[in-house]
Amino acid sequence: MIQEKMLYAVNEKGERLDFKVRRENNILKLTLPLESFKTAKKVLLLGALSKAHANDDGYYILPRCITMSGDPKIDFKPGKDETFSYGIPVVSFYGIKKPDCCLLVRLQRDYRFQYEVTRQDNVYTVTPFVDFTVIDSDRPYKDVELEIIELAQSGDYNDMAAAERNRRLALSEIRPLRQKFLKDARLAASSEEALIRIRMAWKESPSPILHQTPETEPEMLIACDFEGVCRIADALKAKGVRSAELQLVGWNIGGHDGRFPQLFPADERLGGNEGFKKAIDHVKKLGYRISTHTNLIDSVEIADTFTFDDAAKDRENEPQQKGHYSGGLAYHVCPKRQLKNYKRDMPELLKYGENGLHFIDVLSIVEPDVCFDKDHPCTTKEGVSLMQEIAGLCKKEFGGFSSEGCFDFVLDQLDYGLYISIGEFGTSQSPLITDQLPVFELAYHGIVLYNPSSQTINYTVKSPEDRLHFIMQGGIPTFYFHSRFKADPKDNWMGKEDLTCKTDAEIEAAAKAIKEGMDLYEPLKSLQQEYMVRYEKLSDGVQIATYENGTRVVGNMSDRTQSFEGKTLPPFGWTIL
Repeated sequence: MIQEKMLYAVNEKGERLDFKVRRENNILKLTLPLESFKTAKKVLLLGALSKAHANDDGYYILPRCITMSGDPKIDFKPGKDETFSYGIPVVSFYGIKKPDCCLLVRLQRDYRFQYEVTRQDNVYTVTPFVDFTVIDSDRPYKDVELEIIELAQSGDYNDMAAAERNRRLALSEIRPLRQKFLKDARLAASSEEALIRIRMAWKESPSPILHQTPETEPEMLIACDFEGVCRIADALKAKGVRSAELQLVGWNIGGHDGRFPQLFPADERLGGNEGFKKAIDHVKKLGYRISTHTNLIDSVEIADTFTFDDAAKDRENEPQQKGHYSGGLAYHVCPKRQLKNYKRDMPELLKYGENGLHFIDVLSIVEPDVCFDKDHPCTTKEGVSLMQEIAGLCKKEFGGFSSEGCFDFVLDQLDYGLYISIGEFGTSQSPLITDQLPVFELAYHGIVLYNPSSQTINYTVKSPEDRLHFIMQGGIPTFYFHSRFKADPKDNWMGKEDLTCKTDAEIEAAAKAIKEGMDLYEPLKSLQQEYMVRYEKLSDGVQIATYENGTRVVGNMSDRTQSFEGKTLPPFGWTIL
């Protein structure tokens, strides 16, 4: 049992701040009163609770940020002093396993928490913290609230993930896919089809022209017009791809990231509004679904809807300029104004009849911006609520909602996340990290449809290792025409391999790769509504993903042939048991 004397925070001066503690069975509910830290510059939480020594049995499980390929596992190994700090976690929990306890710590996402892990004199600590000095982050405005769930001493990271899922289910914060599928035929169909994104047009990104006007706007590169979308759909049909959703990216005026938040008219160089409507109708006629990519967070000066009044402001009342894309410098829109813009712009798009999982870019892969504009101030807590409202409206009005990432605050509204992270498998951001595990997948497979990583997009033309990661981590088939579009090749985060559609031969090759991917996925698709309950990595490179119904997917993540329970697994091969 946890000793309550370890349950405290400290401020930047090292002064102790005590939690109010309330126990409900195996759950401790902790509250740090606002009054105790309202003048603090920094609040560091629960460092004493996590203290461990080198060579102790156990580890920490930390939440990944989007540049990690999995959730970091940190074993208590001896070594030189190290510190590892990062922010913007995808999920709001972390785990501690020590000789005397196994715990899940759950943070309320009302502040922007960061994590610091230290090994000093071979003593380990992990400390979530809030830095109130950051110019675009919250000031102290409410209590800090968190929960600690005590697990059986024999528990491990699989049990931590299950505890997170079960707690959120009990709180009605999320719902299982099997329940959603019964009420939503469109979502059920999404679990069996390919999502195919088509980047149609874009200007050079990042643009050399920072502040664009119609007179100075650069030329737009066209990879696929609306007639080309029809040709892609025809090629998929000819190849025997039974079910797919085509998602149009850069259909809007100025192409991808070209004039957001302005959408219409659909770019005339692609065929205009008339061509846009014909493409939607043609895709639907073939029995496929179609959706579009929009963006509420980024706003560039060339847009006819641009106004600095909408921008999120920092504490000095300066607009938060946080991007540099095809349209020049982009300013983040305050969450309150994003909702306003959604209600202004989306009714027009609805008229064109798309019938897939509408995609609002970025919404689910960043923490909502804090805004200090006197006319529309917004805290992190308010921003989270607004993002949930926008996602819910999208799901209600378009019939489905998809976005770029899988941040946990929007998982009940999110139908599909383009990727959980953009990290490359096998890379590590700190020598303290022992391994990176699919703890997100263990918690949320069977709750949301996702693609594991940007590296597993176009998985049938990627490396055998990336393909196997897709299979082992329970992904939805995701393909992307012209995923590579950035001016600097190193900035193309979806990998070197690509699908293209500038010629009929390119379209034919892409349709073949998509059909191959769907054939590969066929025996796996029924697992989408099952929880992933265990993930094991054996010493010989064999990995095992076990699902709630008893199905095991076994993969050989090595370059040597292995055997498992009488099955021969070639290098990067897999089987279902």
